Amino acid sequence: MLLNARSVVNKAPVIRDLILDGAADLACITETCLDEEARPILLKEKIHPEILELIKQQRLNRLVEGTCFRKLNSRRRQDKFWYCRLSPNHKVLHYGDLEETPQGEVPHDSLQDKLPVADIKAVVTGKDCPHMKEKGALKQNKEVLELAFSILYDSNGQLNFIAPDKHEYCIWTDGLNALLGKDMMSDLTRNDLDTLLSMEIKLRLLDLENIQIPDAPPPIPKEPSNYDFVYDCN
Repeated sequence: MLLNARSVVNKAPVIRDLILDGAADLACITETCLDEEARPILLKEKIHPEILELIKQQRLNRLVEGTCFRKLNSRRRQDKFWYCRLSPNHKVLHYGDLEETPQGEVPHDSLQDKLPVADIKAVVTGKDCPHMKEKGALKQNKEVLELAFSILYDSNGQLNFIAPDKHEYCIWTDGLNALLGKDMMSDLTRNDLDTLLSMEIKLRLLDLENIQIPDAPPPIPKEPSNYDFVYDCN
């Protein structure tokens, strides 16, 4: 029989409270009458906020590292570069033009312009971006449209982006939304959340079954007496 989170919680309110309040360790749950389908659902409810916070911090750390973006000129060509990165205290966006693609991170003090995060009013994407509303902009390939996002600030201020790829697009839109206290809605976040939740639940269920997970990795074995089994490509 399939169970949903609501039905499980209704059947085991006491256990739910113990888990969510942290008043009982995982070993206590083993002693309850919860079936095998209920345990993962209750664990998922407990650790979901923790995993989401982990993803949020990863996104913000990536914004602190910064990204090199291409600029669209008047002919819609992407032949110039600019760099944008978040300050370590998450309060200011530093950005500026570049002559060429940088090798590694660009220092904050070499970026000419600043935008306080407190001044950001909204983050828009795709066809809602100011630089995508211009005549002819939407007629270019779909890929550019899907990589476009803009920061709106003050009354008419805007900072327009074309991400280098879909991954960076998700990182930046997630990170900017996190800075504004909004949900991270990208496909990357959904995939990361599903993967990390699945892994964490499996690990914690091992604890429920009293399977001991060592704190330290196993010792590295001695090297073999010879490497005759290695194929010689020469």
